[in-house]
Amino acid sequence: MALAADSTPDALDVRPVAGSIGAEVRDIRIDSLDRTVAARLSALLADHLVLFFPGLTPTVSQLRDLGALFGPLEEHQYIEKVDADTPEVCVLDTSRTPKADVWHTDVTYSPHPPVATVLHMAEGPECGGDTMWMNTQLVFESLSPPMQEMLTGLTCIHDSGRQGDDQAEHPVVRVHPVTGHRSLYVNKQWSRRIPQLSRPESEALLTFLFRWQEQVRYSCRWRWSDGDVAIWDNRATLHAMVADTEERRVLHRVTVLGDDPQPPEGAREWPRYRSDKTASSGYYGVAGYEF
Repeated sequence: MALAADSTPDALDVRPVAGSIGAEVRDIRIDSLDRTVAARLSALLADHLVLFFPGLTPTVSQLRDLGALFGPLEEHQYIEKVDADTPEVCVLDTSRTPKADVWHTDVTYSPHPPVATVLHMAEGPECGGDTMWMNTQLVFESLSPPMQEMLTGLTCIHDSGRQGDDQAEHPVVRVHPVTGHRSLYVNKQWSRRIPQLSRPESEALLTFLFRWQEQVRYSCRWRWSDGDVAIWDNRATLHAMVADTEERRVLHRVTVLGDDPQPPEGAREWPRYRSDKTASSGYYGVAGYEF
């Protein structure tokens, strides 16, 4: 694809949408993108974590090609496709599929979760049905140093809840491969268990972390219009739909593959928890109680 004269990287009009996360990108022509613009967008994505393209209105193939600028694309096995010719583009239709109104990071139950997601509002309600994103790098930075130290080196088991092998173990604190920033990498929808802790400790800590990372000061909110496109960095964000409307909401989605969550270099590797069932008293190993 040729680069349009008015779509050079330096000519992009970038407008932050909130203090913590997100930026609008204007002056992009969807029919005139190349790797130079993709490199600029990748840098903006690493900086702002979510990019919005108001009224971009791509065709299905253009949406696929936009996603492909960032890496290999997924052909999701569970979600409906737009058509047979573009199996990389899925349909999210609230009249047929559940609303994603729980804070989550996409597909963390996979050993290699998505790098990024591209979403196009094909048909939206007159009002309502917004989407919110959360900056999990700021979430981690806001924790006290002792809490940061304890979390670094822990892992968490993520599970899809379906029968089969949809399960993976990832660091609770991960490093962004581009910026080196640390982020909290757990989410209410898929994160189940911290195996280095007893079950009560794991449940208590995850409950705290889920609540801590949902503070609106770390977020942005996008009011969709038909034709809008959003791209977000799945490595350092949470997102959720605002389920405040029953009107139909149809989106087309492209998922960019290639992530490999890594803990900070030199992080302590905590051993997995083992209860002492021989103890006759005390919190750990109480007879008849499984921790």
